[in-house]
Amino acid sequence: MLSYLIDPATFDSLLDAKDIYEVIEGLRKTAYKNIIEHADLENISLQALEKELLGYDLRMYRKVEDALSTQREKEFVGLLRERYELEELKVILRVWHKKLPLIWEDYIIEKNISFDIDFKKIVSSQSIEEIILLLDHTPYKTALLKVKDKFKDRNSTFYLEAALDVEYYKRLAGCIDKFSSADRRIARKILSVEVDVENINWLIRLRKYYSLGMGEMLEWVIPGGEWINKETVRNLYVTDGLTKVVESVALGPYVRIKDLIQENALLIESFLYDFLLREVKRALTGFPFTIGTVLGYLILKHKETRNIISLLNAKYYGWRKEQIVPLLNI
Repeated sequence: MLSYLIDPATFDSLLDAKDIYEVIEGLRKTAYKNIIEHADLENISLQALEKELLGYDLRMYRKVEDALSTQREKEFVGLLRERYELEELKVILRVWHKKLPLIWEDYIIEKNISFDIDFKKIVSSQSIEEIILLLDHTPYKTALLKVKDKFKDRNSTFYLEAALDVEYYKRLAGCIDKFSSADRRIARKILSVEVDVENINWLIRLRKYYSLGMGEMLEWVIPGGEWINKETVRNLYVTDGLTKVVESVALGPYVRIKDLIQENALLIESFLYDFLLREVKRALTGFPFTIGTVLGYLILKHKETRNIISLLNAKYYGWRKEQIVPLLNI
């Protein structure tokens, strides 16, 4: 399955494409050819293409899950797949809260990714309590119950989304704890870097758009990070401004963030995911029969999909190659 990922030379040729039509033509020569064959080139819909590509991701997750031999491994990949549904739920909660005049179905990759959720009823719900009842059969209920009062007091879905993320990563860490020592070590290493990436992105957004006391900030730090943890946030709280926040999290391998904030804040996210991908590739060069190989493939596959989606959007709006490359993870 790793061999079906787009090789660097092919992706570079896609970057050289003069427009979105040439990108689509180039994708016909890759594992995405079946998706592209169904694309309406007369009326290109970026949203429809994105849904198709993410749907293909989910099919790959299920293919991997079906191939695994133990229930413990299957449960782990099932949890990784659940992230797609978690993102859907967060989008639907924003649509519901802001009463946005959107076609909510456009934001659903597919129904029942992990659980049978009636998004239509969620969008038309009258209260957060009603939504929690609709999620009674899912693990999302516990997270939303914990913060429903804060959500009602502050009137912000931030609390709902943050609680869902923290609860999810706790479940993922609990699943990893069940592995053998070799699998547990490599999965924890990759996950700890991913948690650092999530926490850094979250802290930068938090200081830019919200004003929280230290106690509240500590509550929403995702546990399990290698460098970014509650102590980091405690130190961060005495700083002011986005630059100071960046300096506070520019620890260890993330020190280059200090330089990037001076150039373009958007490059920070790209740098963080590049670091994560280095850890993934390191796992893939070691002993192949560990959960690290499975986790590495799935992260690389999702990264490739996000790159293709970004490239299609950039070419649609006429961006040049030199504008696109710094924002991709290649």
